[in-house]
Amino acid sequence: MRLTSGFRDLMIASLLWGTIGIAVQLAYRDGGSSYGIVFYRSLFSAILSIFITDKSKLLTVKAVALGVIAGIFYEIYAFTIIYDGAPLSSFLLYTAPLFVSIFAFSLFGEKITVTKLLASLLVVGSLYLSYLGTPSILQVLWGVASGASYAALISVSKYLQTKQVTDWDLVGAQSLWSLIPVGLAVPFFREGLFSLGSIWGGAFLCIIGTILPYYFFYRGVRVMDSTIATIISALEPVFTTLLAYPILGQYLTPPEILGAILILVSSIWLGIDRRT
Repeated sequence: MRLTSGFRDLMIASLLWGTIGIAVQLAYRDGGSSYGIVFYRSLFSAILSIFITDKSKLLTVKAVALGVIAGIFYEIYAFTIIYDGAPLSSFLLYTAPLFVSIFAFSLFGEKITVTKLLASLLVVGSLYLSYLGTPSILQVLWGVASGASYAALISVSKYLQTKQVTDWDLVGAQSLWSLIPVGLAVPFFREGLFSLGSIWGGAFLCIIGTILPYYFFYRGVRVMDSTIATIISALEPVFTTLLAYPILGQYLTPPEILGAILILVSSIWLGIDRRT
């Protein structure tokens, strides 16, 4: 049995993303706000994008579209974490593979298979074990909106890869132009905007939560089916819960342990290179 090279890249991306929840909780303790962290994440990422990307590739309609989608996703997910709470927001975020199946089929004809649908449902069910509650309709709508916007970001980036856009150019476009929707929201979310927690939290998410993980994620998506790549990236909350114990002293419940095992098994199953 051999895992695909894309699987390793997606594992690295998931591990890096898994630190986001920990960093955000620590940033809150220093007065950070969800929007403030998102704002500085986009601001610092936009500045760095100038140095990591071919500047001519940033000034295209496709680049702007990708960045705007990213910014919308950042804002929706940040609000969903506040409104739904961390367990429910993580659970509903990973409805994304179901949306990716639809979007990817529409954009570039990626096949919808029974295996992918079953694996997507398994991930959603596994994450529900961390929640085990009854959400309101509005909570579900916000959570599904975060999953759909995340799926749109993944699907459009995969589509641009078919047009020979490089991984670093994708990261750069996403980082620069996400500042548009995020910046427009400043007048409405000023609380905690200039706090130390928002600034350092945004700086951390810029490097560890955006630039590096999205590069590895896009490199993995390039050689893998986009729906399968999204399912494998559901290891992110597994890494978060594992890191939460030594850093925050938060313990895993038996249902969370079972959910983590199911996600890990399904990810490895999908990541096996069946060409050998």
